Amino acid sequence: MKKSLCYLMLLCALPSVCFGEGEPAQTKVRLPSRNEGQSYAVLRVLDGDTFRVSNGQNLKLAAVNAPELHNMPILTEEAKKFKKEIWAYRNVGVEAYQAVQHFLGIANNEIKVESDVDAFDADGNLLGYVYVSLGKPEESMVSDNEVFFKNGNEYTLFLNAYLVKMGLAEVVSKGKYQDLLSKLEQEAKENKRGLWK
Repeated sequence: MKKSLCYLMLLCALPSVCFGEGEPAQTKVRLPSRNEGQSYAVLRVLDGDTFRVSNGQNLKLAAVNAPELHNMPILTEEAKKFKKEIWAYRNVGVEAYQAVQHFLGIANNEIKVESDVDAFDADGNLLGYVYVSLGKPEESMVSDNEVFFKNGNEYTLFLNAYLVKMGLAEVVSKGKYQDLLSKLEQEAKENKRGLWK
């Protein structure tokens, strides 16, 4: 109860965050307030961009796609698109999966979800932008203010943006944070991270 109350207070207290002066309005990202979005417990991580959540549904990260882990036909098709060997492409998916597991472990599998324009994808999965409360991690881990929000010594991670920035997911659709995600993807390409090696 005490942790949930602290988490709610953190979400309510975090201000709007703008990344860079003079950026277009669409790149402004802020954490959803207490009355926005939905909180879930993650029951199981299915792959780097899909979770089973406490309401029994699957939740897919909005606007991004991490490499498939289990569906061989999709994995093969996506690997060809990136001109990669299947095992090398799948390894990026494993990295995305491990990163998600790591951050969810810190947050005791609790997430805050902000809906996108479309609430569901074609397969009936919930779609959303996912925020993970990290508490007080080491400063070096959270030095990037484009994917981490800070309030005092507490941090929250914008998971969709993190995966794109690290090259562990590609941007696949437009949405609320199209400008930010496109900018982070371009940065990942220039730095040859993950999918872009």
